[in-house]
Amino acid sequence: MKQVLTFSVQLANRKLAIQMFAFALVLFAGLNCGTENPIEGTGDTVAVETTAPGSFYGDVELIEDVTIYMRFLKAGRILAQIEFEMHGVKSTSTDANLFASTQRGIGKYHVKEAEPGDYTVQISAKGYQTTELNVTVIPDQSISLDKIALAVLETPVSHLRGVLTSEATGEPIGAVNLQLKDNTGKVYETLTTVTGAFSFENLPVQQPFTLTIAHAGYDDKEVSVEPIPAAETSELTVELVPRQEPERLDPGQGLSIGSQAPVFELPDSNNKLHALADYTADKNVVLIFYRGGW
Repeated sequence: MKQVLTFSVQLANRKLAIQMFAFALVLFAGLNCGTENPIEGTGDTVAVETTAPGSFYGDVELIEDVTIYMRFLKAGRILAQIEFEMHGVKSTSTDANLFASTQRGIGKYHVKEAEPGDYTVQISAKGYQTTELNVTVIPDQSISLDKIALAVLETPVSHLRGVLTSEATGEPIGAVNLQLKDNTGKVYETLTTVTGAFSFENLPVQQPFTLTIAHAGYDDKEVSVEPIPAAETSELTVELVPRQEPERLDPGQGLSIGSQAPVFELPDSNNKLHALADYTADKNVVLIFYRGGW
């Protein structure tokens, strides 16, 4: 009798499970399988705004035995660079969206997938007037810029070129932004090529400059450049020192050497609070924990 009773309960439970499963299938079909009345989400959603990129392109007339430099800037910072020669593209930056070619004495450039905004295209060559084009990139639009032909400069100018390498390995460092400032405060910018080479064209003569370099993984560096006579090109070799990584300690062992201390306040013996930020601007800080006189 006990076995029959147990079987009956199991059978009843099984029938109930089957009925509930069938009901769930019908409910799922009614709610989700229809095409006329899909389920509307009831939870809050955050709209993700995406801005489509744009592009711009143009031509520049090439000059026999002259390298033409094209630099692309946004918000005053150089993003990419091309070096054209009469018979081909000498060098480009590592920007994957920058395309360049030459055809019958014409240098062609095309900047694709550019973020919307204002850009400046700077075209220069040694002994020729620097020309700048301004363009506003619009989403989903490709903008054609005027063809450029550089004119010869009448005023005397000087030039600077060099190579940037790692002090540790001697290897060239490419795609580094370099800034050169003259004694009037005017700033000239360029990018190093994949071989570490860089060039500044048409600089004012007989005045000193300061070359500033800041690159991830290396210590910042400033180099003084002596005045350059008219029509001459000064050569410069610059080495960057790799930044030393701070020693890493296990959790609970304290701050690592070279790490930044956390922001904190501590009371003195008179319960007056002192913040670390109040002392770090112009002096060293030493913390002493006095346990009191016992």
